Amino acid sequence: MLPVVVVMVMVVLLTGAGLGTQLRLESAARGAARELARGEEPSAAIAVAQQIGGDGTTVEISTGGDWARVEVARTLQAPAGALSGASWELSADAEARLEPHLLTGGAP
Repeated sequence: MLPVVVVMVMVVLLTGAGLGTQLRLESAARGAARELARGEEPSAAIAVAQQIGGDGTTVEISTGGDWARVEVARTLQAPAGALSGASWELSADAEARLEPHLLTGGAP
C-alpha cells in the first residue's frame, strides 16, 4: 500500500510543477509577443521569453503582415524515483498585432 501512496504523491507534485511551468510558458509567450509588437528586436523578445520561461525554454518567432507570433516550449523532467526518466513537453503560443507606426501606411 505504501508504494502506491508514494507514487500518487509524486504524481500530484509533478502535476503541480507542470501546471506552474505551463503558466510560466504562457506568460513567456505573451511577454515576447508584446516586445515584438512594440518593435523590439527578436533577440530582445527571445531574452524576455527565456527569462520568464526559465532554463531550457526554446523560442520560435514568426512575423507576417500585421502580426507577430511567438511559440515557446520546455521539457519537464521527472526527478529520480518511481517516475524516473519520464518527461513532458510543454508549450505555449501567443500572437500580438504590431503597433500602428510599425505597419506600412500606419500612423507616424
